[in-house]
Amino acid sequence: MDRKGIFRKRKPPLGSVPGTLSIDEEAPFPKISLIEFDRDYLKEEIIRNVENLASVISATDRVHWIDVQGLGDEATIRKLGEVFSLHPLALEDITNVPQVAKVEEYDNCLFVCLPMMRMEEDSVVYEQMSLFLGETFVLTFQERYGDVLDPVRNRMRRNSRIRSMDNDYTAYAILDTIVDNYFPVLQSIGSELEKLEEELVESISREKLKDLYLMKQKLAQLRRLVWPTKDVIGRISREESEYFKDQTVLYLRDVYDHIIQSLDMLDISRELSSELMNLYLSSTSNRLNEIMKVLTIISTIFIPLSFIVGIYGMNFVYMPELSLKWGYPVVLIVMGVVVFIMLLFIRRKGWFRK
Repeated sequence: MDRKGIFRKRKPPLGSVPGTLSIDEEAPFPKISLIEFDRDYLKEEIIRNVENLASVISATDRVHWIDVQGLGDEATIRKLGEVFSLHPLALEDITNVPQVAKVEEYDNCLFVCLPMMRMEEDSVVYEQMSLFLGETFVLTFQERYGDVLDPVRNRMRRNSRIRSMDNDYTAYAILDTIVDNYFPVLQSIGSELEKLEEELVESISREKLKDLYLMKQKLAQLRRLVWPTKDVIGRISREESEYFKDQTVLYLRDVYDHIIQSLDMLDISRELSSELMNLYLSSTSNRLNEIMKVLTIISTIFIPLSFIVGIYGMNFVYMPELSLKWGYPVVLIVMGVVVFIMLLFIRRKGWFRK
């Protein structure tokens, strides 16, 4: 998906062998960072040689978080798959985006795939986050540089509770931070809807209708992203797994609650957008009714006038009024009186106010 939230699907050719990777030519080259820590130790470094990670993650007394930002090099992705013994189908899910949010348990790790989104210059940036939780490591893959995970890194640096927990708690912290960042996106969209509502109340225009349609499309896309995520987190929090301890599962249930709240906010925004669409259609219909009312009143007034002038336009020889000296002004006066009486009648009926 690009920065405007439009899906940019990267799929292997039809009939490809399972495990075929589809690398985007515009994707950035992978930048690999490592955070290794325990209660009394913290080390951050940029990994330039993937093979060195094999000896690093062999240590079982520390937590290792390997973060890969950028999917622009197939050789690097495959090398990481060899070092961490990742299943070829999991590697395919990493690069062939977008994938529906999912969770899969393999022989040596748990694979979780879910959308990550954030606000950037008043627009929503979407990308896929792929997370592998193993016995000695947490491995994450991101489509591009930059993410929403700085709060997790800062918690590690200031020696908070996460430093005394195992790698499953680190995976939970990553998932929790990703889900929590759904709220600012939904709040921003809600603010845009409220602003659009105020504009629609003041005036109706095709430009505002176009903005409303784009907003409805954005909300529909968000729902397609967030709804499967609910199922993924719900499955992890309900089913027993050797990779998440019971204590951490309790925290994951809180993440599930946050997703439910996000979906509630999303549903409220969708209902508001539907109401705004109805408001636009009602306002347009009312405006058309007002125009038709004015035209109807004008037509009604001219019906008797057309009748009068029609009589004197028949050109019969024996029409006594044609020989009267004051016949023409009299007819005009009669027509004026008729118009006055009809306007008075319409006003008393209140048709001008309806």
